[in-house]
Amino acid sequence: MNKHISISVILLLVSFFMKSQEKEKDSIDVQEVTVIKSYSPSLQDVFKILQSPEDILSEENKKQEVEYRIFSVPVASTFIPSKGSARKLIPKKIKPQFNSNASLGFGNFNQLLAEYSTYLALDRRQRIDWMFRYNGFLKNLPEEDLPTKQGHFLLNVSHQYATNKHNSFSQVNFRQHQQQFYGLRTPINDAFIRENFLPQQKLNYISITSKWQWYDPWVKQLALHSFLTTDSFSSSEVEVRFDSKIQQAFGGMAVSLLPQFTYLKTAFKEDFYTRLETDYDLGKADLALFASKIRGKFKFKVGAKGTYGVGDAFSEQPLYVFPKVSFTYLPIKGNFAPFLEADGDVVLNSYRSFTHENPYMAPGIRLEPTIIPYRFRLGTRSKFVSGWEFSWNALYAEVNQHPLMQNLGADIDRSNVVAYRYGNAFESIYTDLTKSGVEAQLSAAFKNGGRLRFKAAYTDYTLKNQSDQPFAYPNALNLPELSLLFDGTLKWGEKISFQWHIKHLGARQNGYRDTFLGQELENAPVLFEDLAAFTQVDLHLNFQLNERWGFYLKGNNLTNEPFYQWSNYAVYGTQILVGMRYNFDLAF
Repeated sequence: MNKHISISVILLLVSFFMKSQEKEKDSIDVQEVTVIKSYSPSLQDVFKILQSPEDILSEENKKQEVEYRIFSVPVASTFIPSKGSARKLIPKKIKPQFNSNASLGFGNFNQLLAEYSTYLALDRRQRIDWMFRYNGFLKNLPEEDLPTKQGHFLLNVSHQYATNKHNSFSQVNFRQHQQQFYGLRTPINDAFIRENFLPQQKLNYISITSKWQWYDPWVKQLALHSFLTTDSFSSSEVEVRFDSKIQQAFGGMAVSLLPQFTYLKTAFKEDFYTRLETDYDLGKADLALFASKIRGKFKFKVGAKGTYGVGDAFSEQPLYVFPKVSFTYLPIKGNFAPFLEADGDVVLNSYRSFTHENPYMAPGIRLEPTIIPYRFRLGTRSKFVSGWEFSWNALYAEVNQHPLMQNLGADIDRSNVVAYRYGNAFESIYTDLTKSGVEAQLSAAFKNGGRLRFKAAYTDYTLKNQSDQPFAYPNALNLPELSLLFDGTLKWGEKISFQWHIKHLGARQNGYRDTFLGQELENAPVLFEDLAAFTQVDLHLNFQLNERWGFYLKGNNLTNEPFYQWSNYAVYGTQILVGMRYNFDLAF
């Protein structure tokens, strides 16, 4: 019995164990676990060929076969092929370049114009140029009792040398101005004086100039200018000017040093009043130092200039200091550029500079330096379209010892007849004044080489310290308030060009001494006269007949005004000149 009980217990335990296993199995949930591992690339994976997975679920599209048949249809054709030849390239004709030209022209009043110029390239870096020009009137004015013939002669030789590091320019220039002292205030009735009266004046100018410019070194420029002036009355003048430019850049700034030295020595055979031989020795040394910024929309120059004068004229005050300042603003968008400039200067007046302005200056005048303590210019520059520019500015300046020109009195001396001592020459007087006014200019440059310019200026002159003068001057003599200039060149094609020059000077006042016999020349009273405004119109037409020959037609003073830019000196009326020009090559 015990045996049966044991077997029953074992069977019961086995069935219980099996039931518990089924229950535990039914209660466990099935879960999916994703294991993520970071990928560490290896050089071995570089050359593996990646395969795209195949889409086993999509059905493959089968290509449909297309059956077609080609059949011909008879057509009556009227097309006839052209039996042409290949187009030939025609090279553009190259315009020949001549290194020389000569011209000759004739006009009324026996006017003669002769010109010649040549440039010769010595090698790739240097060339030499020379030219001469003569323009003269060989016939006298019919209204004048004295000879009025005049002529201008120019001879120039220059040399240029240029490399990628520096360049130089040197020249020798000779110019002669032949004219007559024919502007008498009263005619000469004395037969002896008329017989010994020799009014011809030859002003000779010789200049030697050499300029050197470097691109890399801190010495940027050196220049030497020398002038020699003589005339028919034994006058002589030597002027030498040396200037240089030293510049060094520091980041976006540049520091410039400009030293300059000028020496002037003038000798006259006799002074007009004392009739004694006179000479002037003047000199000055300038040193300008300024910092500048020339890049960007805001540009400026800030510094100062010192001048030390040498000579009797600077005995009281030899040293002067002037500002040297300029500001310009150019916006990125827009063409309106305002500017402001302020500076000063010492000007050594010379016989050469006076005769350039007025060829009827007496060869025995006073020479004094002009001091400009300060002057200001405030204005704008604007560009409308490409090639067109408009600028205007207001100006103000204080000027000490400003030169004015007035007629000398008559000194009738039968024992010593001198052509310029009969009220027909000008002297220089000096006064302090202020200048204020407005200037405007419109200019244009065209792609074919044409250009035009219109310039207008109105200036008011206010005289100061009139109590220091022996005579009270109501106005600045021979200085017009209004001046206009309109000139330019227009071109039609390659054969026709047209040039014009129109100049207008407003009304002004002249002074002259009323001299009586037996009266001291220095004590003669000064009288005043009004000079009318005048307009000078000059036109010039060029026509190129072919590569070598050209024709030109010039017309000067077309308004036929007998204007008097300088008192009592009438000019030639309407002048018509016709000439030919020839181009050629000059080889050596």
